[in-house]
Amino acid sequence: MPEPHPMEKLNWLIHLYHIRGEIGPCRTLINDEIEQSQGKNEFALYKKGIILREEGNLQESLETFQQCHKINPENVDNLKQIGKCLFMLKRFRLALEAYLQAENAAQKHDWEIFHNIGESCLQLKDNNRAKEYLEKAVNLGKQEVSYNLLIKILSKENEWQTAVTTSNKGVESCPDSADMLTKSGILYLRIGETQHAFERLSSALALDASNHRALLGIGCITQNHEEHDVALSKYKIAVQTEPNSVALWNNIGMCFYAKQKFVAAVTCLKRSLWHSPLNWKVLINLGLVNLHTGQAASAFNFICAAVNIRPDLGHTFMLLGCALLELNDKENALQALSQALAMSPDDAYIVLNACLCYYQTGHRDKAAELLERFKNLANGVKTEELNKLYVKLDLSLTAINDADQPPPPPPTGIKSNENIINNPDDSAATEDTKESTNIADMV
Repeated sequence: MPEPHPMEKLNWLIHLYHIRGEIGPCRTLINDEIEQSQGKNEFALYKKGIILREEGNLQESLETFQQCHKINPENVDNLKQIGKCLFMLKRFRLALEAYLQAENAAQKHDWEIFHNIGESCLQLKDNNRAKEYLEKAVNLGKQEVSYNLLIKILSKENEWQTAVTTSNKGVESCPDSADMLTKSGILYLRIGETQHAFERLSSALALDASNHRALLGIGCITQNHEEHDVALSKYKIAVQTEPNSVALWNNIGMCFYAKQKFVAAVTCLKRSLWHSPLNWKVLINLGLVNLHTGQAASAFNFICAAVNIRPDLGHTFMLLGCALLELNDKENALQALSQALAMSPDDAYIVLNACLCYYQTGHRDKAAELLERFKNLANGVKTEELNKLYVKLDLSLTAINDADQPPPPPPTGIKSNENIINNPDDSAATEDTKESTNIADMV
């Protein structure tokens, strides 16, 4: 009698057609094999499920992999593919159950299963369990995708030092990954270690000269050192590959602002705002530019919008008070600055602006009290503009106390307070109002 036709005889040809991208002949052969085996050829069904998923037919692909699982319930790959289809269908809880079943069925640890469980837990808002499984995946497989997801979770929870340590391990495991080097550099920049950040970002650019995130990071560092032309040269390259980046256009605008090119600054900032109308940092920067150019009404509108978006920051209320003072609304200006002081009583810039406001409105005792507080807080503040304002205000208050005479004209520095831009504070309590040295939007 003739030998029976082996079911796996043409599996190699199905696989060859698939990896070559010859989907038509592959599908025809798969259908013939499934029909000849009466639906029991597991490999043919498995390949059919993958092709259906690649074509976007997720539900049919899921049903096909479920058929594979019925034929061979001990095959872990079938469970992994079922979980993947369910995850792509956004049925995250069922996907998690499938991956957990695959973990129990696997005879040895599989980094991919751990990673997928962590990703599913992240979608279900179970961050602690997600971190646990992603750490297992990182320790077992050392795959870049697992490092990226773990860094994302740690950054969301503001565990910056742990995120930096994880990114360093990722760089050791993937030294040729420009993306991992960029992430590490941005994290170093986030915790204030500029030198390490510059080294990592430079290494990323050596591997990928058009990496817009690395260029943005380098530009932020040079811009913070007031090398605005160098920063603009980096941004010019980055904007060619990422023309719709909110952070890029915002930083370009602030470079032009520092170079006293206000029309270009407003143009770039408005382009950034067009891409992200609810970005409070761009709104604040537009308010600063308009305050500096004497457009107090426009500045008030932009700063009001920023206050409505972020009513939990003292800097937004401080700038609102400055705008109101320029509009001669002294009562509301004092209320806004009092609110800023209540929210950030140890912020030197807020204390200084409040002192100036109280001085202009005739509250000399309160201004003198705030000046003394500013003297204690301004030890770490070295900017030239703040020192000038401090000298002017100190002399003015001394003259008022010595002689009973009308106060001299107020210092003009209250109009824009440029120093808030050049001295960011990255802490959670007093977040900076400037995007150009804070690249949290890029992580």
